[in-house]
Amino acid sequence: MPGGPLSGIRVLDISHNLAGPLTGMHLGDLGADVIKIERPSGDEWRFHEIIPGHPGRSRHYLQANRNKRAVCVDLRTDDGQAIAHELVRRADVLVTNLRPGVPERLGVGWAACEALNDRLVYCQISAYGDGGPRREQRGYDIVTEAIAGFMPPSGLTGDESPRPIPIPINDTGLPLLACTGILAALLERERSGRGQRVELSLLGMAVALNAHSLVRLEEQPPQVMAFPRAFYRVYETADGWIAIAAYAEHLAHRFCAAIGMADLLSEERFRSRADRVERNEELVGLFAPRFRTATTEHWVALLDGAGVPCGAVRERDELLDDEQVRAMDMLSEVDDAELGRITMIAPAVRLSRTPGEIRFAGRHLGADTRAILGELGYSADEIAELEDAGIVVSR
Repeated sequence: MPGGPLSGIRVLDISHNLAGPLTGMHLGDLGADVIKIERPSGDEWRFHEIIPGHPGRSRHYLQANRNKRAVCVDLRTDDGQAIAHELVRRADVLVTNLRPGVPERLGVGWAACEALNDRLVYCQISAYGDGGPRREQRGYDIVTEAIAGFMPPSGLTGDESPRPIPIPINDTGLPLLACTGILAALLERERSGRGQRVELSLLGMAVALNAHSLVRLEEQPPQVMAFPRAFYRVYETADGWIAIAAYAEHLAHRFCAAIGMADLLSEERFRSRADRVERNEELVGLFAPRFRTATTEHWVALLDGAGVPCGAVRERDELLDDEQVRAMDMLSEVDDAELGRITMIAPAVRLSRTPGEIRFAGRHLGADTRAILGELGYSADEIAELEDAGIVVSR
């Protein structure tokens, strides 16, 4: 059994794609025994960016399903559901992101699982929640970003079009909240002895990410976040791009002094914050040519020295070679019998006494089916019969 703070906690991961699997991944990183149940055709993410020569093993799947034992069961069959029910009886947590109504048809809905195990913490993830006009619609990150105002048309200039965030922020952020809810339910179970359902949705996550600023007051005009974006944006340099975050008053003055415009904010046209908002494009027109006169490295060193938050704009895979990322131990290496040494993003939460760890990468479809069925008491002959009938898949 794995170590870590969640050692002894068994999780059934009946999910696919990203938000559900990442929830199970975080729990597995912290030491839970995670059993991933897949359909015979496999999780769709097995087939995104397949590693050449290794069918069914993709870069996406290796990471999102690390630290999980892989079981392949056809839950559309009575025998498959019987296996799932035995696992539910022995589980502490179940995670699913199947569309509303699908878990019920497969025999693993909340009501059925609670009847089997009233100590179960049942985490149900959906696109739009369990009610409302969108309840049964399929949902993806880019759609919930659009609905929740992450790419508002009002912020566009010229011939720009709305652009999504480069990473699926709702898909990747939701699992962190899901784990918070699951751990809270497990803690409450210590007092009551009862499990409960934990519900989250992609749209709910997108709405929650607006909590820092989206407030409506009765009989007040709509709130508009107005600040001079010239001090909070990306500028082109002589050899790349640099991101600046100097919208606070003291940082704006430091910024101007560092780039050789120390008196700019003393001019009448830029003296107040309101003036800078109104004349934002004018400021951009002054700053942009200045940044193009030197390299990104030059400007980062200069602004860092002045105490102005900034950073070079880079490609995502450059993170794997970043000095600060490595100093933070945010990368982990794991050996795989087939693929050799694999570098992955390490668990972000650090515990001083019982830290999490990556024990192995995402496994082949059905790699642990026989072992898990053996734990449930199935004989070798019974397992062979299930395999012959196509109810389970083993490797």
